[in-house]
Amino acid sequence: MGWRVRVRIRRSEERKSALIPYQGSQLSPFGLTNSIANTSNQSLLLLPPSPSPQKVLVGDSILAGRDALWGLGAINKYLNDFSGQKLDNFAKIGSSLHDGWVTSVPQLYTDMRTKTAPAVPTTIVLNGGGNDVISVRDDCWAFNDKCRLQIDSAMEIAEKLILRMHNDGVQHIIYLGFYYAFNMTQAADYGTESLKRVCGAAAVDCHVADVRNLNIVVGWDGMHPGENLYAVHPPLTRPCLSQKPPTSFFTSYLFLGDAGYKQLAWRIWETKLEHNVPF
Repeated sequence: MGWRVRVRIRRSEERKSALIPYQGSQLSPFGLTNSIANTSNQSLLLLPPSPSPQKVLVGDSILAGRDALWGLGAINKYLNDFSGQKLDNFAKIGSSLHDGWVTSVPQLYTDMRTKTAPAVPTTIVLNGGGNDVISVRDDCWAFNDKCRLQIDSAMEIAEKLILRMHNDGVQHIIYLGFYYAFNMTQAADYGTESLKRVCGAAAVDCHVADVRNLNIVVGWDGMHPGENLYAVHPPLTRPCLSQKPPTSFFTSYLFLGDAGYKQLAWRIWETKLEHNVPF
């Protein structure tokens, strides 16, 4: 007698179990085929499928910024609203393209691939490089050679990351550019133009969402867009800030609205529409 497959059957509000004799045509490497699954009045209780992200966000705090009301990044929230779909967010506050004290953007991508394998995202909304600039903020305020070398090095990492994504089977990338903030206009220009060259030469379909002409609403730190009850970086994790940190738990939460994040999300969406990037 051949192997048997135990199947759950729901009929007239009753649960019964049945033994179905094995027939080779009824099994595949992926489980039971439709010849069994479509049996009248039966529903199979199978294991859930592996995660299969189609559109994901990977980057730093701009994409990962928490929204206390919605429980996800504000850009993520708006892109979900615009697309009518759920985008998975793998961004992390404090991440940079270079290795640092927080998981780097390339490592975040690696971790995402490990977590969701063998699925490969169709589209990735990517950002990174802002924290690399902030780490040499004095040089980038002066916009000297050290600042330009830091940006060049970060763009080399971004170029390699985009190539990895292409080799993995990612089809489309929208890279969020740098906006004018923290008195680093020249660094934002240099970084965004460098991103455009990297994307333009990439083997994958890659587009930069240029946000330099937007008047981004920023929070008290002069860098991050305002957001509803955005928990700004606590004092011990804010080496990049020149401003005096908040002095109490209450004042470390500012009700600023999320207009700045919405502006960035809309520019990403405009880039998607302009270049017919699937979402």
